[in-house]
Amino acid sequence: MPVYCLAHSLGAKLQTIYMAATQQQYDGIGFLSYNNFGFSQTIQMAKTFAEQLQAQSGRTTDSTVSVDPSSDVLNTIFDFAEQAIGAIGLDFSPRKEDMDRLVQLKYDEELQKKTRLFVFDEDGLDSSRTFVENCQGPGPSLSGLPGNHLTPVYFKLELNDLDLAEEARQMAEEAAGGMTGASFGNEDDLNSLVDEVCDWILGKGPTRGPKWDTDERISREPPRIAGGMDDSR
Repeated sequence: MPVYCLAHSLGAKLQTIYMAATQQQYDGIGFLSYNNFGFSQTIQMAKTFAEQLQAQSGRTTDSTVSVDPSSDVLNTIFDFAEQAIGAIGLDFSPRKEDMDRLVQLKYDEELQKKTRLFVFDEDGLDSSRTFVENCQGPGPSLSGLPGNHLTPVYFKLELNDLDLAEEARQMAEEAAGGMTGASFGNEDDLNSLVDEVCDWILGKGPTRGPKWDTDERISREPPRIAGGMDDSR
């Protein structure tokens, strides 16, 4: 059976490191929202997650509870954490620059041909463009999709889906204030992603490219190895 790898966000970064270290072979490699942020930037990423979660936490199938996505306390905590991390100099290992160099050195043409990057239109946490620019060769194929960084996260739960006795169901409805279900995420965007991933596995090309790549392919002049010698030396 063919073996495919599918990873999201920082998981895609970890998968890249794993393949470089182990030479693990896959028939296809799919990266959703590839992310190579530094530690301080990841604090900002966590803040974005929290805001998106807050914005959708009140969404239900029968009614909507308004939740303010901007909390002064939340903003203060994340801003302080970001400043503290920057002052300490704490960072991931490998650092962003080291990861770029690893891609330049290890992500060869064979891996690039097997790879598809799935890029969401409203994803401010995506590092796919930098990944492509660091590939020395044809580069991976690119799929542009509607959605954001949390598009792969979706759930919908109805009380009717639970195997409950009628008395317990009534108690659950009362405890939930009359709400009979809840959902998180965008089902239409998720279905678009599922269709695109399935088409990729079946050997089809991208439906379209990402917004930043729709007019023309990125110039792939081989990048200088990070930390390498100056050309004049």
